[in-house]
Amino acid sequence: MQTFSFRCELPNGIHARPANALEQQIANFQSEITLFNKSKSRQANAKSVLALVGADVTMGDECYFQIEGADETIAYDELKLFIEQEFMHCDSPIVHEQATEQQVLPIFLSRSTSPILRGKGVSKGIAKGQVVFIRSPDLQHLAQAESDGSLIQQSAALKNALHLAREKLRLDIQSVEGEIANILEAQSQLLDDEDVEACLLGQNQARNEVEALAMAIEELSLPFRESSSEYLRQRELDIKDLGLRIAINLSIKDMIQLPELKENSIVVCQGLLTPGQLLTLQSHYLQGVVMAQGAEKSHTVILAQTNAIPLLCASGDVIETLKNAHSLLLDSRYDALVVEPDTRAENWLTIEKEKQSCLLLLNEQNDPDISVLTPSLVLLDKTMMSKDDVIKALTDNLEINGRTDSGSQVESAIWQREEIFSTALGFSIAIPHCKSLAVKHSSISVLRLSEELAWGDNVDVKLIIMLTINGNEENQHMRIFSSLARKLMHESFREQIMTAESPTTVVTLLKEELEL
Repeated sequence: MQTFSFRCELPNGIHARPANALEQQIANFQSEITLFNKSKSRQANAKSVLALVGADVTMGDECYFQIEGADETIAYDELKLFIEQEFMHCDSPIVHEQATEQQVLPIFLSRSTSPILRGKGVSKGIAKGQVVFIRSPDLQHLAQAESDGSLIQQSAALKNALHLAREKLRLDIQSVEGEIANILEAQSQLLDDEDVEACLLGQNQARNEVEALAMAIEELSLPFRESSSEYLRQRELDIKDLGLRIAINLSIKDMIQLPELKENSIVVCQGLLTPGQLLTLQSHYLQGVVMAQGAEKSHTVILAQTNAIPLLCASGDVIETLKNAHSLLLDSRYDALVVEPDTRAENWLTIEKEKQSCLLLLNEQNDPDISVLTPSLVLLDKTMMSKDDVIKALTDNLEINGRTDSGSQVESAIWQREEIFSTALGFSIAIPHCKSLAVKHSSISVLRLSEELAWGDNVDVKLIIMLTINGNEENQHMRIFSSLARKLMHESFREQIMTAESPTTVVTLLKEELEL
């Protein structure tokens, strides 16, 4: 017998993928190989993916392998080399969320008259669709409606269902690549594990095959549920997913079949959506997903992120409220659900989609001009319906041009100033302004309207010159503001801006007059 010790350096511990890599490394050795987790007093057959995961090995745990058999020497050498040189690369680093607090609603969206519910956006994006409400299947409940069957009948049905599930999963793996393939491959290894089959066929107290499956999934889920690692606890959803993959080949198929999406849809799941269910639902009609809390780091979320599907986790009360909803705007970037979106919410969606398209183009630019005033910051003869529209258009344009990472934060800073006093100066001109750390590069933005609109205090404006100053700059804010205010007192200066034929002309004029 030979042994060697090691400390687990995997960021997420030994979950399915590292366990699969380890099992494949030693599967062909005749020796019995056992993993001992000294930190948690657990042990596992190292040739079983499920058993390895059940050992609850997390980062920093002290472990050792015990190897005993005819080829123990060569097994020892190869396994030790694998642990020392390759095992640490079988996992990805933990992604730490930068913020756990709920995102503040942008001013523009917050003024929607539609109900706005909140959750936790875990796959970022924005989408709108008709609500498709589904429930997470309860196998134990479904089993109660099934007829009793003999153990022989149960065994035959379960063996066949397991075989079909394994074959289907292998076919699914062949049609995908990258992260999706990695996740499905790990699930396939779990489904192929001998311990899974033994557990499935060993439920002798079950009334029928569905109850046997429910009991087996509960038993197999237990090590995950009791893990000290949140990451591993959320992998319980993978076991439930395997259960559904098997169940779809039993008599309850019609009761767990997912609906076919026939129009742009937001799927709302009462419970947790499994990775396999998400892949089954995925089509060009699937616009977004809302599901229960408790799986924020699950493979379902990872798949949603990989496929750019907006996903938000919400409380049971929120999901219950959505049961009777017809249309839903999901903006998981701001943890928001707009129920039966009104015109303002629809406008928000349109504007944000356009901004995203512009941001994609910005990312392709190698060296954008970030001087205080450029033609891209000048918008001429635009039609706007309200002051809200103007401020959002200008602050979004800052984000599009790389002047801020969050147009919404700058928008909020502008409105904080507006609530103190109106920035209308007379002469149909307003100068909204702010000084904020959300501003990366101080900027002057110009928007000339095709028609005047109300700015507040019974004042209409046609020309808006917005100043946004980086919060770390000292006197830039007041110097530009004072100089601009003085220049605007001169009719000739105002006339030149009002009649300028191009953004370049406006930029040249302002730079000369303000000595920028």
